[in-house]
Amino acid sequence: MKNKLIMILLLLCLEIPLAWGYMPNDIEWAPATEATLYKGNNFTNGPYTVVAAQFPAPVPGYKNFNKDILPETPVSPMVYVEIYKNGAFMKDIVLTLQGSSYIDPDHEVKVSLTDILPGTSRDWVMEYYKPWAKVSISLRGKPEFELEITTDKTNYISSTDEIMTATFKVKNKGYAVARNVRVDVNPGVLQLRGGNANQFHPNFLEIKKGETQSFVLILIVPKVVLDTSYTLDVKSIGYDVKDLEYQGIRSLMRSVLAKDLSKEISVSKAIKDRIYLKDTSLVRVTVSNGGDHDIYNVKVTDKLNNNFELKFDSPTYWEIPVIKSGQDWSTTYSLRPLESSLEGFPIPAVNALFTINNKEYNSSSDSPSVIVNGPKIILNKTINKKTVNISEDITITVSIKNIGNIATRTQVIDYLPDDVSLVSGQTSTESLFLEVNKPQGFSYVIRPRLEGKIELPSAEANYMNIEYKGIVRSALSSERVIINVIDPNKINTQINFETINKNSKTTQSDGKIPITLPDTTPSTEGTSGNSPENSLEITPTPITPFINTGLSILMLIFAAILRRK
Repeated sequence: MKNKLIMILLLLCLEIPLAWGYMPNDIEWAPATEATLYKGNNFTNGPYTVVAAQFPAPVPGYKNFNKDILPETPVSPMVYVEIYKNGAFMKDIVLTLQGSSYIDPDHEVKVSLTDILPGTSRDWVMEYYKPWAKVSISLRGKPEFELEITTDKTNYISSTDEIMTATFKVKNKGYAVARNVRVDVNPGVLQLRGGNANQFHPNFLEIKKGETQSFVLILIVPKVVLDTSYTLDVKSIGYDVKDLEYQGIRSLMRSVLAKDLSKEISVSKAIKDRIYLKDTSLVRVTVSNGGDHDIYNVKVTDKLNNNFELKFDSPTYWEIPVIKSGQDWSTTYSLRPLESSLEGFPIPAVNALFTINNKEYNSSSDSPSVIVNGPKIILNKTINKKTVNISEDITITVSIKNIGNIATRTQVIDYLPDDVSLVSGQTSTESLFLEVNKPQGFSYVIRPRLEGKIELPSAEANYMNIEYKGIVRSALSSERVIINVIDPNKINTQINFETINKNSKTTQSDGKIPITLPDTTPSTEGTSGNSPENSLEITPTPITPFINTGLSILMLIFAAILRRK
């Protein structure tokens, strides 16, 4: 019997490490969820819910010298909470700042008191009783795998690309270490360029939270006649401190394309990369067939930059039935710049759509850039006041600046609407020489005639392309100016209840019936005449007698007798 007891104790000792293969210090906790709870409040994190069931009882209070309400006796702050798991009662506990945490025996949840109402707070006093506590719920941290597969290319060309370099990353984005991690790669029909199959099954002793492990596989690109897609699958398996299993799965598809015949077709767009604003530039579009096959149904589409215009009515779309192997198709058209640019304007690429062996292909040219030398005019028009009284003077300022790289001769003209008059100054300038980055301008004074919103037209600048030569161009100010004109002599009058009370008096008759009489006090308002709008006609309220004269005399006699007694 004694030997049997010893054997049982040995077996129990042997089972303890199996059931508890971790130490409490091995537990890692996920970030806590925190809430401020008043009595009866609750909050949840995962399957766990905490309820603030009770606080210490309220106490009487007193007012100190600073007139603050304080508890007569300081309260020992604590909160009695109930813990539920999936709606079922699990545990009740008193939390204090001294013993502020509870951890369940399985180390799956930790409930902590992070803050509580101080014991000297007014909220413990009976008439102000409203205690609170900040409580947090932390769940046991668990590993979580995030897998990533990348390759050196998105698509591979058969007979051109020989190898595919695939990089595999295993990241533990959970909140606890993952142990004994095994990664399995399923390459499908893809084969390693060298080495053995163990490369598809790497192992890692552990991957800490936030840590990433990676490895690389070199695969052979298959040779195909038709475009073919291949899938790489990867799976990771690891364990937490309780020996519970966690997995991660990821797939990646890559295509191996048959030889791209469109690479043998070149599309080009040629234009001078530096011109002047006065110039007309020739554009040449070319489609060259350098392959072994004829191309059919060629559709060439071009576009213009908005800062250029066609010199002639030239097309920007062409259809060519066939371009033989080894031959070129080409066309030209002319562009004229509308604006200068020292940085250069991007010229849109030209695109060609065509068919080879009943399969449609697409090819585009490069997008060149063109610097346009010349003046670039910035014209602004401003006012010194946006809101004015009628007949009040307003100063208009017109400024002009050349931010290009070539000076020009310029004339500025401004215009006045019909509802304003010119007080002083000139609304235009004679021809002036506008150098680069040397602003010029002028001002004049106007006066509005009518109230309301007045829109001033845009100023206009006429300038030459290059110095004294070239066609005349024009530029407008960016915005039209709006002026709000107010007539101060017009005042809106509103009769309200205060005015009625001000122009009337109220009295009462002996019978307690109110009588409204006209107010004879002279008006202090700025009005004149007896117009209906400025006077108030009031009719006195009639008094209806409720006793006759004989009855009144009898009542007076009766009152005199009572006074004598």
